[in-house]
Amino acid sequence: MKKYFILLSILTVPFLGFSQSRFFVNLNAGWDYSANKYYNYNNYDIFENEGNDLSWGLDLGYKFSDIVRFRIESRFGQYSFGQYYSGADLIQTEMTMSYFNINPRFDFRVWTKDKFELFVSPGLKLEYIYDSDQVTDKTDGTTSDLSYVSSAYADNMAGFIGGAIFKYNINKHLGITLSPEYTLYFKKLYEKNDDNMRRFSARLGVEWNF
Repeated sequence: MKKYFILLSILTVPFLGFSQSRFFVNLNAGWDYSANKYYNYNNYDIFENEGNDLSWGLDLGYKFSDIVRFRIESRFGQYSFGQYYSGADLIQTEMTMSYFNINPRFDFRVWTKDKFELFVSPGLKLEYIYDSDQVTDKTDGTTSDLSYVSSAYADNMAGFIGGAIFKYNINKHLGITLSPEYTLYFKKLYEKNDDNMRRFSARLGVEWNF
């Protein structure tokens, strides 16, 4: 994780020479769906628990003009998946992964009307899985935290982000944002997966312009 903090510091340095009046921050949270995140380990039936696919974070940005702006996303999140058993003393195991990512993004304003703005927002996602937990339900009603799901996942991931930002400006300083996006990772989460991992996301945020 240390190298990601170093990268965040390097990318933030160019901001320091600019007027603070062009800075903005966005506090946001939302829902994710990560596809191709698990392979059929040991031929058990698998399930994907979308209910735990969440993320939250803080963006720091700088407006070069009314049309172009640059921002750095810093985000925490988690996603989960698992497997069912049959003919054993186990019912199911759920694996939950926690991650942190730093994402450099450019936003291009393509439409505006009254208090509404629309941006397209390409970028790069740099992600690190810093924790994973397994919980297994047993037929006798107890649970276990032993490892039944493969832990041979890639803990460093990167990918391309394509997204949009729908913004409603309450006033010149405060706005509400809705940000759907799609991430295509450059590699597989598990080496034996059929394809690279992908993620669909939608977040609500509050943006403050200095």
